Amino acid sequence: MKCPQCDTELDPQGLCPHCGLDVSGSDWVVIATVNPPDDALLESLIKSFGIPVQLIKPLGSVFGLAVGPLGEVKVAVPEAFAARTEQLLQAEMEGSESDL
Repeated sequence: MKCPQCDTELDPQGLCPHCGLDVSGSDWVVIATVNPPDDALLESLIKSFGIPVQLIKPLGSVFGLAVGPLGEVKVAVPEAFAARTEQLLQAEMEGSESDL
Protein backbone atom coordinates (compact mmCIF):
# COMPACT_ATOMS: atom_id res chain seq x y z
CA MET A 1 0.00 0.00 0.00
CA LYS A 2 1.33 3.44 -0.90
CA CYS A 3 1.13 6.70 1.03
CA PRO A 4 -1.68 8.94 -0.29
CA GLN A 5 0.49 12.04 0.25
CA CYS A 6 3.92 11.15 -1.14
CA ASP A 7 3.36 7.79 -2.93
CA THR A 8 6.03 6.03 -0.82
CA GLU A 9 5.41 2.42 0.18
CA LEU A 10 3.91 2.26 3.70
CA ASP A 11 5.37 -0.04 6.33
CA PRO A 12 3.20 -2.93 7.65
CA GLN A 13 1.86 -0.76 10.50
CA GLY A 14 0.56 1.89 8.07
CA LEU A 15 3.28 4.48 8.71
CA CYS A 16 5.01 6.33 5.88
CA PRO A 17 8.80 6.34 6.34
CA HIS A 18 9.13 9.39 4.06
CA CYS A 19 6.53 11.92 5.26
CA GLY A 20 5.48 10.30 8.55
CA LEU A 21 1.75 9.97 7.72
CA ASP A 22 0.09 7.34 9.92
CA VAL A 23 -2.94 5.81 8.20
CA SER A 24 -3.41 3.03 10.75
CA GLY A 25 -5.61 5.22 12.97
CA SER A 26 -7.44 6.93 10.12
CA ASP A 27 -11.23 7.08 10.28
CA TRP A 28 -13.14 5.32 7.53
CA VAL A 29 -15.31 7.43 5.23
CA VAL A 30 -18.03 6.35 2.82
CA ILE A 31 -17.12 7.24 -0.75
CA ALA A 32 -20.01 5.53 -2.54
CA THR A 33 -23.35 3.83 -1.97
CA VAL A 34 -24.19 1.14 -4.51
CA ASN A 35 -26.34 -1.94 -5.02
CA PRO A 36 -25.02 -5.47 -5.55
CA PRO A 37 -23.20 -6.61 -7.66
CA ASP A 38 -21.62 -3.17 -8.11
CA ASP A 39 -20.30 -3.37 -4.54
CA ALA A 40 -18.07 -6.34 -5.37
CA LEU A 41 -16.85 -4.71 -8.58
CA LEU A 42 -16.02 -1.44 -6.81
CA GLU A 43 -14.32 -3.27 -3.95
CA SER A 44 -12.15 -5.20 -6.41
CA LEU A 45 -11.23 -2.06 -8.34
CA ILE A 46 -10.24 -0.13 -5.21
CA LYS A 47 -8.17 -3.08 -3.96
CA SER A 48 -6.40 -3.16 -7.34
CA PHE A 49 -5.21 0.41 -6.60
CA GLY A 50 -3.63 -0.91 -3.37
CA ILE A 51 -6.13 0.94 -1.19
CA PRO A 52 -7.85 -0.75 1.77
CA VAL A 53 -11.63 -0.92 1.43
CA GLN A 54 -14.60 -2.03 3.54
CA LEU A 55 -18.13 -2.86 2.45
CA ILE A 56 -20.82 -1.88 4.92
CA LYS A 57 -23.79 -4.08 4.15
CA PRO A 58 -27.30 -3.28 5.37
CA LEU A 59 -29.54 -5.50 7.42
CA GLY A 60 -31.56 -6.17 4.27
CA SER A 61 -28.68 -8.22 2.86
CA VAL A 62 -29.29 -10.81 5.59
CA PHE A 63 -32.76 -11.35 4.13
CA GLY A 64 -31.54 -11.44 0.52
CA LEU A 65 -32.69 -7.93 -0.39
CA ALA A 66 -30.42 -6.51 -3.08
CA VAL A 67 -32.36 -3.51 -4.43
CA GLY A 68 -33.63 -0.26 -3.02
CA PRO A 69 -32.59 1.29 0.27
CA LEU A 70 -32.53 -2.05 2.11
CA GLY A 71 -30.03 -3.45 -0.39
CA GLU A 72 -27.65 -0.50 -0.63
CA VAL A 73 -24.03 -1.19 0.29
CA LYS A 74 -21.73 1.58 1.50
CA VAL A 75 -18.16 1.51 0.23
CA ALA A 76 -15.66 2.97 2.72
CA VAL A 77 -11.93 3.72 2.64
CA PRO A 78 -9.61 5.25 5.24
CA GLU A 79 -10.02 9.02 5.32
CA ALA A 80 -6.40 9.52 4.30
CA PHE A 81 -7.13 7.68 1.02
CA ALA A 82 -10.56 9.16 0.23
CA ALA A 83 -9.49 11.97 -2.11
CA ARG A 84 -7.00 9.76 -3.97
CA THR A 85 -9.57 6.96 -4.32
CA GLU A 86 -12.15 9.34 -5.78
CA GLN A 87 -9.57 10.68 -8.27
CA LEU A 88 -8.62 7.15 -9.37
CA LEU A 89 -12.26 6.08 -9.72
CA GLN A 90 -13.08 9.22 -11.72
CA ALA A 91 -10.12 8.58 -14.05
CA GLU A 92 -11.23 4.96 -14.43
CA MET A 93 -14.79 6.04 -15.32
CA GLU A 94 -13.54 8.57 -17.87
CA GLY A 95 -11.28 5.91 -19.40
CA SER A 96 -14.08 3.39 -19.70
CA GLU A 97 -16.40 5.97 -21.31
CA SER A 98 -13.81 6.76 -23.98
CA ASP A 99 -13.61 3.04 -24.82
CA LEU A 100 -17.25 3.01 -25.98
